[in-house]
Order: sequence, then C-alpha cells, then structure tokens
Amino acid sequence: MKKIMILGVALLVLLMGCGQETKNDYKSIKEEKMVCKRTANMNGMEMDFHYEVYYQGNNVNKVQTTEKITSSSAETLKNFESQIKALYSNFDNIQNYKYQIIIDGNTLISTTDINYQKIDIDELLKIDSSIQQLLNDNKKIDLDKITQVYEQTGATCNK
Repeated sequence: MKKIMILGVALLVLLMGCGQETKNDYKSIKEEKMVCKRTANMNGMEMDFHYEVYYQGNNVNKVQTTEKITSSSAETLKNFESQIKALYSNFDNIQNYKYQIIIDGNTLISTTDINYQKIDIDELLKIDSSIQQLLNDNKKIDLDKITQVYEQTGATCNK
C-alpha cells in the first residue's frame, strides 16, 4: 500500500510538472503576424480591406483591420458609414474592442483593434453568437478558423 501511495504521489508531481511546462512553452512561443488582403471594385466603388492577425501557435491574440471604401458619391459613403456604425455600436461597451470610422475626402476608412487576449469572450458572445464558430476548445480565437473566414470572403492570407 505504501508503494502505491509513493507511486501515486510521484505520478502526481510528474503530471503537475508537465502541465506547468506546457504553460511556459506557450509563453515562449513567439508571436507572429498573418496579413490578409482583399480588394474589389463594385458599382463604381473601390474597396481595399487589410487584416493583420497576431497569433501564437494556433491562438489569435489580436486582430487589427483597416477597410477602405472609395466612392465619388458622398451619399454612398454616408450610407456605408451609418451601416458600419450600427453594426459596431453593439460593441461599444466591450473593453479591448475598439473601432473608428472616418470619411476623408472620397474614402471611408473603418478601423478595428480587437485584443482577444484581454477581451471578455463571454460578453462578446452575448452580442455576437456567431463568434462561437471561431473558438477552439480553450475558448480562444482559432487561427485556422479565422483564416478560413477571411479566405471565404475572397481575401488572400500570408503568414
């Protein structure tokens, strides 16, 4: 019985040590950046979308986007501005989710900065449940899943 207890304690120490090592290994993984781009011309509008995804392993840490829509129609830009504001205003009270929309001449520029390391995922899910499809088993944004979403919209992604 004593040998079983000693073996059990040794196994427990070994498992705890391995678990701690895994956490430290993740911290030592270098953060990398993937850039996804998409351009389009539609009904006299030029669209230029740029997404920067910062990640470690397969976990997304942060996403920064810049979406530019250029049009000679001020009314078209104002319509896009109101639609984008209506969409993003749902996230106004979410910390670590920042957005800005400006019109500069004939170009609307929409930027977002989302820090997934610090954001409250549960609060985010209350506002937009579709984010669930991007999560891995650890409730982190999965790099492969977000890449797939960008590529399905026509973006080209490079790591």
